[in-house]
Amino acid sequence: MVADAPFRFDVLTLFPGLFEGFLGESLIGKAVEEGRIAIGLHDWRPFAENKHGRVDDAPFGGGAGMVLAPGPVVRMLDQVDDRAARAEGTAAPRRVLLSPAGRPFDQAAAQRFASGSGLVLLCGRYEGFDARVEDEVDELLSLGDYVLNGGEVAAMVVIEAVARLLPGVIGNAASLGEESHAAGLLEAPHYTRPRDFRGREVPEILLSGDHGKVAAWRHEQALRRTAERRPELHAAWLRDHPPPPPKRQRKPRRKTAAPERDDA
Repeated sequence: MVADAPFRFDVLTLFPGLFEGFLGESLIGKAVEEGRIAIGLHDWRPFAENKHGRVDDAPFGGGAGMVLAPGPVVRMLDQVDDRAARAEGTAAPRRVLLSPAGRPFDQAAAQRFASGSGLVLLCGRYEGFDARVEDEVDELLSLGDYVLNGGEVAAMVVIEAVARLLPGVIGNAASLGEESHAAGLLEAPHYTRPRDFRGREVPEILLSGDHGKVAAWRHEQALRRTAERRPELHAAWLRDHPPPPPKRQRKPRRKTAAPERDDA
């Protein structure tokens, strides 16, 4: 166990069973076992106001699909994250509603979340939450411009992206600074044995043993890959890393002719 309190993720979902395998495997499972992260799964059905535990209803104004009612989910949210009872000076976890209407999730958001005190992730289903639930959260977040059956897969993505940035979760923390998007670029290509695979050989520079030349080659390859595959990232990187202004060339001083002497 680690000495510090674990970073806590609380997930509000109608299908907590979807997380069972995810939370017990690989680095996430190890981080939970070592006490580096803690994950709570919360089903808000018990907070329904009817004997059947129904938490959705037909939308006002008509239309296809069902809408998640605000009452049960907000009562569950208040229990998980009781901000009114929080001691003064204690940072609250960030409440994030996973929705295709949210801002796109990126590495910068993962780093921002990892520097906080915890996350509460709300996973929608059906046609989504009653719009008034949005007033109870800090932000809406989307994985991209497509629609999933629910927010559970998105929550797993956020948990993994954030958890791996926390101290001790990744074995070689130095590798985090070399990954795609860490510095605004895609990673350079990687190679391992064999040196020749189906006629495609490892670049000779990687076998040179010259770490300075290897680093320069990798940076050049990262720039090239980003320009080819993600031109919008490359353009943003160039805006943030403008080339230094050219050095001004000093003009040579013009020699003035000595005045002619009149010895007559």
